[in-house]
Amino acid sequence: MLLEKYNGLMCEVTDLNNRLIASGVLWVSGEDVDIYDPDGHLPILNLGTQVKFSLRSAELGARVMAGQIYLSNRTFMRLVEVKSYSEFEKRRYFRLAIDHSAQLLPGKDPEGPSEEGSEKTLEWEVPIRLKDISLCGMQFESDFPLTVGDRMRVRVALVHNELVTFDILVRRVIPRFEEMTRYGCEIVDLLPYAEQKLCAFIFGEQQRQIRSSRG
Repeated sequence: MLLEKYNGLMCEVTDLNNRLIASGVLWVSGEDVDIYDPDGHLPILNLGTQVKFSLRSAELGARVMAGQIYLSNRTFMRLVEVKSYSEFEKRRYFRLAIDHSAQLLPGKDPEGPSEEGSEKTLEWEVPIRLKDISLCGMQFESDFPLTVGDRMRVRVALVHNELVTFDILVRRVIPRFEEMTRYGCEIVDLLPYAEQKLCAFIFGEQQRQIRSSRG
């Protein structure tokens, strides 16, 4: 599990509404994800309680994960069904239909390819058109050939034309006769800053579309 790279680092545990529950030290071994507090200040949580935990590292970046309580006492809690918070919340995310310019970026992701995907290196920026977007993914049109499993970087101008870059993983290829191919992509490793900007953009576009439909 990639989380093993964060072993020994402090993490914050919150409920799904971002209310702080506890803080402790992460330790991952195999499928076991434990959070320790040797001073014994952890709350005792019920079996199955859903929580989020946030990890930050200057070298590895930030990750927000979610899981369920399996064991809980004053010194440690064990979590099961651990996954990225984006994946955890996927069904709750509103997908917004748009027609918005963006770019596939040249060069490689400095952190390297994901376990699931392979990187495709570009020598120049490739313009694309976003057709829909949510907090967990996007669909875009492009005449640049991609395949399922390719990991790319996409740069998008969001609120106030602020440029934000996302790591994406191609999940679906949708050929269309005599038109550009569409690609359905998952946003991977969504950082809190990018998530905040994307939330603001989706909300603003949704409100703009509502006003436009009302004339």
